[in-house]
Amino acid sequence: MRLAMLSDVFGDDLQLSDLYKAYKDDDLTTERRASNLLYDLMLPPNYKGYKYLKEAIIMLCDDVNAELGSFNKYIYPTIATKFNTTPKNVERNIRFAVSKIYAINSEDELKDKLGISPDVIRKLTNVKFIAFCAEKLRLER
Repeated sequence: MRLAMLSDVFGDDLQLSDLYKAYKDDDLTTERRASNLLYDLMLPPNYKGYKYLKEAIIMLCDDVNAELGSFNKYIYPTIATKFNTTPKNVERNIRFAVSKIYAINSEDELKDKLGISPDVIRKLTNVKFIAFCAEKLRLER
């Protein structure tokens, strides 16, 4: 019924394939996939760490050449500049968000959602957690 209404409005410009593409997982942007991942991990979006964590995941996912050692020199300062705050504040809020994810999810849930073995999952650092999330998004492409 909605498709019929949309086709009435858009006429010949709209095809079913266009609608299908809009909802197909393969066509989601990295930002949308990062949001979906954080949603699956049940991190509330009202935390400041949510937007910082999402931005860090996107940056690491999109920049294949980024090194994990570049967090303090490149990633945190870039995020801080974007959101008009300090790199220390970014790191602290991400740490808080990661700790909330650990508090909300069990080890088995984290294993299922991130694909990490239970031996590795025990309280990852910010950098390692972001790296695992970014790698998961890269592998899903």
